[in-house]
Amino acid sequence: MLPLALVWLAVHAVLLAAILSLKFLTAKAVLLMAMAGGLLWLMLGCKPRLALPPPPGMV
Repeated sequence: MLPLALVWLAVHAVLLAAILSLKFLTAKAVLLMAMAGGLLWLMLGCKPRLALPPPPGMV
């Protein structure tokens, strides 16, 4: 079991990170995240699908 002091420090570190991330989240950061998300979506989502040849007799 973790000592109570380590749990207390971990909780406060998470709270501080959440508060600071909300404080410094600017329009530029939102734009960069949107551009990175769009790039990932384009690279991972637009793969050409493999087309199998039709079975013999169906042509």
